[in-house]
Amino acid sequence: MLPSHQVAIERLITRTLLTCTPDTPLRHAAHQMALHRCSAIVVIDDGRPVGIWTEHDALDPDAVDPLALSRPIGERMSHPVQTLRGDMPVGEAAIHFKRHGIRHALVVDAADTAIGMLSQSDIVLNQGAEFFLRLKSVDSVLGPLPPTLAHDRPLTDALARMREHDTDAVLVGFGDGGLGILTQRDVVRQLAEGQPRARIGEIASRPLRTVTRGASLYAARQLFVEHHIRHLGVVDGEGVLCGLIGFGDILGNIEFEYVHELQNALRERDEALWSSRYHLRLADKVFESTLEGIMVTNANGVIERVNPAFTRLTGYSAEEAIGQRASLLSSGRQPPEFYAELWRALREDGFWQGEIWNRRKDGELYLEHLTISGIRDEDGGYSHYAAVFADITQRRLAEERLSYLATHDALTGLPNRALFGERLERALSRALRMGRRMALLFIDLDRFKLVNDTLGHGTGDKLLKAAAERLRDSVRKSDTVARMGGDEFTVILEEIGDVQHVAQIAQKLVDAVGAPCDIDGAALSVTPSIGISIAPDDGRDPQQLLTQADRAMYRIKQDGKNGFRFFTQDMNESTHDRLRLEHDLRRALENDALTLHYQPRLSLADGRVVGVEALLRWPHPTRGMVPPSEFIPIAEESGIIVALGEWVLRRACRDARGWLDAGRSPGRVAVNVSARQLLHGDFFDGLLQGLADAGLPATALELELTESMALTGHAQAHALLQAVADRGVSLAVDDFGTGYSSFEYLSSLPIDTLKIDRSLLRGPVPDARARGIIRAIVAMAEALGLSAVMEGVETAEQADFLREIGCPQVQGFFYARPMPEPELRKWLAAQAAGVAAMMCPAMSSTRSNTTSGACARRASSRV
Repeated sequence: MLPSHQVAIERLITRTLLTCTPDTPLRHAAHQMALHRCSAIVVIDDGRPVGIWTEHDALDPDAVDPLALSRPIGERMSHPVQTLRGDMPVGEAAIHFKRHGIRHALVVDAADTAIGMLSQSDIVLNQGAEFFLRLKSVDSVLGPLPPTLAHDRPLTDALARMREHDTDAVLVGFGDGGLGILTQRDVVRQLAEGQPRARIGEIASRPLRTVTRGASLYAARQLFVEHHIRHLGVVDGEGVLCGLIGFGDILGNIEFEYVHELQNALRERDEALWSSRYHLRLADKVFESTLEGIMVTNANGVIERVNPAFTRLTGYSAEEAIGQRASLLSSGRQPPEFYAELWRALREDGFWQGEIWNRRKDGELYLEHLTISGIRDEDGGYSHYAAVFADITQRRLAEERLSYLATHDALTGLPNRALFGERLERALSRALRMGRRMALLFIDLDRFKLVNDTLGHGTGDKLLKAAAERLRDSVRKSDTVARMGGDEFTVILEEIGDVQHVAQIAQKLVDAVGAPCDIDGAALSVTPSIGISIAPDDGRDPQQLLTQADRAMYRIKQDGKNGFRFFTQDMNESTHDRLRLEHDLRRALENDALTLHYQPRLSLADGRVVGVEALLRWPHPTRGMVPPSEFIPIAEESGIIVALGEWVLRRACRDARGWLDAGRSPGRVAVNVSARQLLHGDFFDGLLQGLADAGLPATALELELTESMALTGHAQAHALLQAVADRGVSLAVDDFGTGYSSFEYLSSLPIDTLKIDRSLLRGPVPDARARGIIRAIVAMAEALGLSAVMEGVETAEQADFLREIGCPQVQGFFYARPMPEPELRKWLAAQAAGVAAMMCPAMSSTRSNTTSGACARRASSRV
């Protein structure tokens, strides 16, 4: 809603202009002004305004010369005429008046055609200034007393004093001690007569009417209107004259921004409507200029008057609306009982306020906020009703949209975490009250992060939307599907029959979500892991049910993913065990109770050691050696992985420096880096600091990154890898062959080595398909100028195959197991002495022939 001072001035102007031509005698122009009680006349020549003559111009000392009165007004007018556009806001017009020291301006339309005159009085009076006038006293605008002249002084003296003191009136003293007043309008009236009287006492108005200095400006203005005067003397408490207040003083001191809210103006307007028809006439300007629609009806609801905003809001012109019943706007959305209650309130209370749907002329429905006030006649009955309304359709739609966004996920349109929490509480409350069961399903999409990292967030978002739609289509409309964030969803199943029923629904969700999905022409799929808790069997608290479903989901993740599990009590124990293990891991890191094992990497051509890989080990004081497959996922989830990675990097650099000093360097030492560690803000600085603290050359270090992490296409990661490579650190892609690799992007990375994932060997002797894949990777690496390393070599047959296809480097139990740093020193010494074969666990007679590939993979898991 716009404040009143932003209303266009074209709504306020006096559209009937008092005009004359340039050759009109000054006396005739003054006569017209006096006759029409107008303070200005516009001089028009050839259809366009060329000047203006105002009461203030009447103070010209030559004006009272009879010869001067016969001169054409073109010689005395002010020019050029100040003009304002009709669409200028009232507030800007007020500022323009004050800045240029004017009281009149010609208003023109877009074609520069004159459409009316705007005066300072129009600006203030048409803002409904009564409220401000009631708050300010006469004393607040009181200035110094104007000059007082004797009654026998000539009119020219009075004009000179008015010009000298820049005032529009002077006081006139009479011989009996009384006072009168001479104003600019009196001067114009004398000029109109053509023979100005010589003495001011003959034309002054007396007696001087007065008002006390403590009276309100509103009371002063009422005296102006009542007596048709423009000046009042101001007296103090003892009746002594202390100043003069003119209508211009009030206008010049009223602040046009007195309306803080349009609702206040509406309330004042309602009070004016209730007071009397006289006040209704005073409100005409407000009625015409307000931005809210106004409709006045008689007691029977027949429309008698509407304002311009009514036409703009409803489409009905005043001619079309007047004489019709107010039901002209009825939308049919409200029943007859609604209108019966509305009219009952109006007849009994004279007031109704609320929201109502109405219909525009073109048939469009809109929501309006409507206030109806009764207007009483002299007998106290309601003779009319004034309805003030505003179109709030867009505001309501915006509110509903904001409410929707606050409770729904913007990507999928599903309820978000907040709305899910409310529905879960209500569903649980109903189930407990009615003695029924309900189920809560917690769903996580398997390997979704891999899709997001390799194919981009845009593809990931489309896959999430497809999964959300499948979940929603697979349950009843009475059930709730919500997105908790990321790739996690929940489903609330109410009024379930039995556990078997829930299992059937869960399997339906597994099948639906896991089916391939066409995303931009590519068939992609992610499988769901679903954890299920049942109320009241598993708990009666919403948070407890959610936690238990979450635990069940993690159990199915551990058991191989792509399925569902119901919560069982042992999952609580498993969770507590994970929490204890996390606590112990933090303590181990703080107490430096971790250790590194190193597994050599060899050249297949000559058996020479070309590097070692650092592998983190945790000797727990009570559990023994904890497998990395148990504590690394915990470190990833809890965020400890960043600190662990930093510890491994520093320890490996320190050990490598020791090998160099002892003259037993095994080549580059490879350290595994997690995605969270790589994208951590301090990684690069920590890497340089670790090398500097150990005094290790950057060329002696290699960083291993998983295929999905290295090939994300993430600009930040790419830039970081380039910076690392520029420092001389070697980069390797680990577990290559398991992800969505882009060979074009691979060739753009600053990597040196591809480590082929051990899963491709598949047993003692690779099958034909695996041999083809490995052969292709080795050939590709050679074409890209990269070193290929086959991981997990455990048999002589595997080694022979790799030698046959020209794989340059190998790593695995067949050559050497991971070993602590002291044992590695001995192994390196023996290797140099030519007895490495005796120390190779793969060749040792103590090695069990039943060691499986799976056991080997668990034993060599890495950070």
